[in-house]
Amino acid sequence: MDENSVVLKYLKEKGYNVDTKYYQNVSIWKEWYDGTVSEFHKYHDQNNIERELYKLGMAKKGCEDWSSILFTERDNIIADSKDNQEYLDKMLENLGFYDKIPDNIENAFWSSTVATVARVKDAIIDKKKKVLLANESTKMELIDVPAKQIVPLKVEHGKIVDLAIVSTIKEDNKEIYYIETHELINNEYIIRNVYLDSNGTEVEREGILKEYNTHSNIPLFSLLSPKIVNNKKYNNGLGLSIYANAIDQLKSCDIAYNNYVTDGVLGGKKVFYNRKLIKYVLVKRKDENGEEYTEEIPIYPDDLTKQQFQVLSDEAETINDKALIQEHNPDLRMDDNEKNINLALNLYSFKIGLGKGYYKFENGTVVTATQYLGENRDLVSNAKKHRKALNSYVVGVARSILLLGRLLFGENVNEKDAINLTDKDGFLVSDEELQEQYRQDFNAGLMSKLTYLMKARGMSEEAAREEMERIKSESTSIKDLVGE
Repeated sequence: MDENSVVLKYLKEKGYNVDTKYYQNVSIWKEWYDGTVSEFHKYHDQNNIERELYKLGMAKKGCEDWSSILFTERDNIIADSKDNQEYLDKMLENLGFYDKIPDNIENAFWSSTVATVARVKDAIIDKKKKVLLANESTKMELIDVPAKQIVPLKVEHGKIVDLAIVSTIKEDNKEIYYIETHELINNEYIIRNVYLDSNGTEVEREGILKEYNTHSNIPLFSLLSPKIVNNKKYNNGLGLSIYANAIDQLKSCDIAYNNYVTDGVLGGKKVFYNRKLIKYVLVKRKDENGEEYTEEIPIYPDDLTKQQFQVLSDEAETINDKALIQEHNPDLRMDDNEKNINLALNLYSFKIGLGKGYYKFENGTVVTATQYLGENRDLVSNAKKHRKALNSYVVGVARSILLLGRLLFGENVNEKDAINLTDKDGFLVSDEELQEQYRQDFNAGLMSKLTYLMKARGMSEEAAREEMERIKSESTSIKDLVGE
């Protein structure tokens, strides 16, 4: 949240003293995520011309890769209850939540925290009873909120219990501040909505219920943060960016890459001439004000009109003398530069929990390690911690959907049912572990021969059925041979 006196004053009147210093960190992490940090990447050369470092953009790349590791198309949100599962499947598809998850992981990992809030749109409002009633137009929505709009109000044992969500709305060239608070009071969440003008005066909004009691301790918000301890000053309960402690390594990556590129740019052949070989001519020009001036223009010996014949003064040394003409062919140092970049990448990937060797710079670009992720112990250990945080976030969103389904839409569901995020092949399981699991399931009678061939051997259903027919045919032939 930005320094906003209107919002801060309102929250203070409600008994909350909000410190906004932590959001300065979020702003810095955002610059790295966007790719350009003015104080680092921009500089002035000796002619005072502004220039910019060449960049690898590894801050965003790291977040993208963590998102790809933690969530794939193999994942499903599974509830124990059949009614809950059927309702969740329908709502998760309607709300597009599976498509939101990868983006929310990436955004949480750069910014520290993302919140997903379940809201209701076009409901019937009974202001006297402070309740919402659904009709055929009523819809549920999932709103994703970035860290800068999340204001923790109460934190217990490192967990945000109460929060405010702050946003700015432009209306008639005026700013309206919307504050939505979720507070757990007497084990029931109370949601309040307030709109303030630039003077801090409350603005009445038609069709908005100011206060709503869910009569449940299940929040209608769910938070996602990287599973790492926050060691920054002014920590207000939000999480920590995955590269918050790897800023120096990000700088190292960009410095190494900038050196790689500039070596290529500046590595062209250079030829140095003695002034005795250069002819100068005077050319008349006009400046921006139309004033005429004379400029001395050099004509070098390699000009097409001068290449064959060149007249030297009587005092000139012989043409073979290097004092007249000398070549310089700079060493591009490509191998050394690549080694430098790979060292920087190794340190960066280690600092953000991906382990050494996850990235490799070759042929002018960064590639991801091709070996199976399960072989990288550091990555697997960290990924499983982050996966638990992702599971809690996903379960929280699912519970909020079930809660509103029961309260507003009369669905026969229970928000306290057991729910989990599952991977059908197991999360970060090696090929050997998968094969062993398939064998165990088959031997225990939990997997058919057809499924075993499809999973363990990677066959299509048609190929697996053909293989089973061949096995059956060969078995019959052997029996005939031995006379059984």
